[in-house]
Amino acid sequence: MHTYLPLVATALLGLRVSPTAAATASLATASIVDLSAELQYSDHHNVSPGAEALIDAIDSSSDNIRTVLVLEHGKIAMSYVRDDIDASGLYSIYSATKSWMSLIVGMLIDEGSLSLDETLGDVFDSNDSSIWPNVAEAEYMQSVTIEELLTMTSGLTDPPFSSESYSDIDWQDPTSSVEDLGGMHNYGGANLIDSLNYLDVAGTRGEFGYVLTSQIVGYVVLEKSGQTPKEFASERIFPLIGIAPDEIGWDENDDGMQHSFTGLRLNAYQMARFGQLFLQRGLASSDSRVISEEYVEQSLSTQVDASNMSYGYLFWKIDGAMMGMGSMDCAIGLGGQTICINDEVDRVSVLQMDIGLSESEYGMTMFRLALSAFSPATSFEGDEDGEETSSGDEANDSAGDDVTSDSSRIRLSIGPLLLAAIFSFL
Repeated sequence: MHTYLPLVATALLGLRVSPTAAATASLATASIVDLSAELQYSDHHNVSPGAEALIDAIDSSSDNIRTVLVLEHGKIAMSYVRDDIDASGLYSIYSATKSWMSLIVGMLIDEGSLSLDETLGDVFDSNDSSIWPNVAEAEYMQSVTIEELLTMTSGLTDPPFSSESYSDIDWQDPTSSVEDLGGMHNYGGANLIDSLNYLDVAGTRGEFGYVLTSQIVGYVVLEKSGQTPKEFASERIFPLIGIAPDEIGWDENDDGMQHSFTGLRLNAYQMARFGQLFLQRGLASSDSRVISEEYVEQSLSTQVDASNMSYGYLFWKIDGAMMGMGSMDCAIGLGGQTICINDEVDRVSVLQMDIGLSESEYGMTMFRLALSAFSPATSFEGDEDGEETSSGDEANDSAGDDVTSDSSRIRLSIGPLLLAAIFSFL
C-alpha cells in the first residue's frame, strides 16, 4: 500500500512544518466574496507571468492532471481542464472529505451541541446496552474524545490489510473492488457498532497516527444533530456557499451513513468554494457566516506534529518557507486531490488528478512543480503587454472554444497545488 510514500517525497523536497510559523494574515486583509453567487474570473484569467511559469512547469509534468483552479482575491486567476474531462463532472476527493467533516463538527461545537473534550461514551451513552456490549474494545472506545478523532491522536488505527487484498482495489473505480472487505461502500463500518469495532486499538495515544477511513464521526454528527453529514451540509452549508445538494455525490454504507473520512465527490469549483470559505475564515459573504473564525483558526493551527508536517483538526499544515513559499493549509486526498489556501497571497488552489501514477512519478512531478507553489513572487496580474481576458462564469472552462481548450495554452496553474499533493492520502 503506497499511502505513506509521499512522506518520503517530503524529505526529498526538504520541507518542514514549524509550529511557530508566522501568524496568518488578518481577516481584514482577505478578499471576501459572496460564495452563494457564481465564481468570477479575474481580468487576467490565464494571462499572467505566473501562468507562463506554471505552463513551463506543467509541460514537463504528468498527464494525469484532470482539473486545476487557482483563486486569487476570491476570483479565478487560472484554470485548467484536461480535454477529456467535463469541468462540471464529479470526482472523488478521497481523504479531503475529512476536512469537510471538520467543518461540520466545528459547527456543532459552535452551537454548543458538541465539545472537543466530549468522549464517545458521552455521545453514545456508555450505559446503552444496545451498543457497548457489542463493541470489543468498549472501555477504550468510550474514552476517545472528539479532539482525538480530529487530530488523529486517539491511538486507534486502521485494521491490517494483506497486500493481496489491498492490491485488488481498482483505484480507477474503487467501489467495484474489495468485496472481501465487505464492499467499498462498507469500508470503515456498515453501521454504528461495526464502525466502533472497525478500528484497532494499536497506536500510541497522544501521538499522530493517520486513520484512512472510519465512519465514527458521521455517527457523532447524526447523534448530535439528528442528520447525516450530507443532510446537515445540504441544509446548513451547501446553499450558503453556492453548491446545489443534488449536484454532489457522497458514498454511503449499508446504513445510509455517508463516509466520514473519504468518499465525497465534487467538481473543482465546489472544492474551490470550500477553500475560499476557510480563507475567508468562515464567512460565506460579508454578512453571512457558516463557521466561527475561532474554530477555523483552531482547525488550521498546529495541534500535533505529524511526520515532518503538522496537523490541525482534519487539516494538514505545510510550511514551504524553505522553498520561498508561505504556509499552506490543505485538505488532501489520495492521488493528489487537494484544496489548499495561503493567507499570505490570498489564494486558493484546487487540484484533481487521476489515480494511477507510480510512487516515483508522483514524487518527481511534485518536485518539478513545487517551486512555483504559492510564491509571493508569482504574479497573476496581467502580462507586460497588458493582455486581458474577459471574465465569465463557471461554464467557461468546459466550453470547446474557451482559452483552456486551446492545446497551446491548457497547461496551466498546477504548481500551487502539487506541493501539497505529494502528501496524498486515501
